[in-house]
Amino acid sequence: MYIIETLFPIVAIATLAWLSARRQLVSDGEVRALEKITFNFFIPCMLFFGTATADLPKDLDWNLLWAYYLAIFIVYIAGILIAYFHFGSGQARLGVFGMGCAYPNVTILGIPICLELLGEAAFVPIFMIITIHNLLIFSFGTIIAELKREEGKAISAHVWSVFKGVVKNPISGSLVLGALVNFVGLSLYQPLLESLELISRAAIPAALMALGAGMNRYRIRGEIPMALVITGMKLLVLPGLVWFFTTLVFAIDPLWAQTAVLLSCMPVGISVYVFSIRYRCCEDLAATSIALSCILSVISISIYANLIGL
Repeated sequence: MYIIETLFPIVAIATLAWLSARRQLVSDGEVRALEKITFNFFIPCMLFFGTATADLPKDLDWNLLWAYYLAIFIVYIAGILIAYFHFGSGQARLGVFGMGCAYPNVTILGIPICLELLGEAAFVPIFMIITIHNLLIFSFGTIIAELKREEGKAISAHVWSVFKGVVKNPISGSLVLGALVNFVGLSLYQPLLESLELISRAAIPAALMALGAGMNRYRIRGEIPMALVITGMKLLVLPGLVWFFTTLVFAIDPLWAQTAVLLSCMPVGISVYVFSIRYRCCEDLAATSIALSCILSVISISIYANLIGL
């Protein structure tokens, strides 16, 4: 009951926004404007403030990244193999399928849910995971999608482009900048901190509104069998492996392990759809997987939240 009550405001806000977009109370242009200000301003301010003022431990447990991304890698490869042997997918299709299985929506949903369930102490493990999230997963997806294609010689250029995108991205950039301020012990102007804290309060509801309204674009469009496989891998297998590695293999701090498991429970990231558009492949599959996993993620989050003792 506690998990349901905790998730209810999150689901309610996103649903309200979805209904508003569905009934055309807000236009797609207005939704995109909300997305732009949220992900270029509100969330970066919140992440900078959170990491700059967080109580960082002297010795960060880097095993968190090994545990989390080892699970990501295994699920990614498993997704590729399933697509190759069962669905007979082509090269770019393999990249999209594997990414769908292993790419959780850590920013729009992961941050608010982790902070709601675990509190601000989760900022440090969130920072460690999210900072390199897009770089690793998008780079690997690019390599898979480009492998053995005539333009395969451009893999390094694509990966470099991803790296530059991550560096310039306001979300990853704000995390790195906030961590630097924290590490060097820089004292920020108090009214500035108060302003950032005030802006931060708008970040989570704005992100949930943007997610809900934006979901109007990602409808179930067919390819149900493949989308169900992706959804199952993403919502059940990935968090199970993250739980296994963080609790039984690497013995991560319980709070950090809980953060990693919750982040891995999130539905398929919207960036998978962006990736599919880039390669003009599997757009319907990506959209269907996002829609299905968003609907069913409430179940997986509840299951794993109970497993990790929340």
